[in-house]
Amino acid sequence: MNIFDCLDELQTELFEKPYEEMEAKYYELCSTNVEGNTAERIHNINLDTFQTQVKSSFQEAVRIVNEKSAKAIYFEYNMENNWESTFFICDGYSSLLEEDDDWASDWIDEIEGPSNKEFAQIYQKNGFDATEKARIITLFLIVRTLVAFAKAVKNIKVDVPLCVGFHDQDPIMRIKE
Repeated sequence: MNIFDCLDELQTELFEKPYEEMEAKYYELCSTNVEGNTAERIHNINLDTFQTQVKSSFQEAVRIVNEKSAKAIYFEYNMENNWESTFFICDGYSSLLEEDDDWASDWIDEIEGPSNKEFAQIYQKNGFDATEKARIITLFLIVRTLVAFAKAVKNIKVDVPLCVGFHDQDPIMRIKE
């Protein structure tokens, strides 16, 4: 299993499937392929505070987008650094079909987002994709992050593309184009 192929599939699912269905699919994948209680542990991490902080920072990002007539919002989290996150307000944007995410590194403003130390601890124990176990755990952590993010911002009106990804992810995931 190549993790980047899975990320491509995950991008398609973001546009086509309910978030609960996505989360259930990757929970099942982790439950059946990773020994122990890791899937249950990841599933049981309460993300309410994370989502509240995402929502608050996102509202500020939307205000800046409107003020500066920006073209996109990119939410980036750093798996290597306590899952710390940042909203980047970008002056340019290229669609997913263009396969060029250089626009995301040319931002005009940034807003600090929340961290998730519990996700970071699980990730650090297993790494990104050195083993099948690590790949599956990483995918489930990514899915839970995506779903928490999408739920936090779903009722906030924004008229620009909304993207999310881990640090150095390519391509970046689109929540809204």
